[in-house]
Amino acid sequence: MTVLESVIHYVVHTQKKALYGYVRAFSMKIIPILLTTVSTILGLLPFLSDGPKEVFWFDFAVGTISGMAFSLLAIILVLPVFALRRKAVRRPDSE
Repeated sequence: MTVLESVIHYVVHTQKKALYGYVRAFSMKIIPILLTTVSTILGLLPFLSDGPKEVFWFDFAVGTISGMAFSLLAIILVLPVFALRRKAVRRPDSE
């Protein structure tokens, strides 16, 4: 969500196009997102080695790894659709 908020903030305050704002926000935020996702997935891989014998840790690792991978795909593929569908971002009136 912070990538979308950065796009909106950038477009509102600089009056630039949404695509430029999205590319700028994405390039600033993708490195921390990737580092967090990759480190979490790598940290949970040892719990997959025991297999379904370890009921809690195996299920926890599978669920978390799947969720992190899905959220990464959503950020990369789905978020641009929402960011670029916004035709105009207007400033709220100061009244």
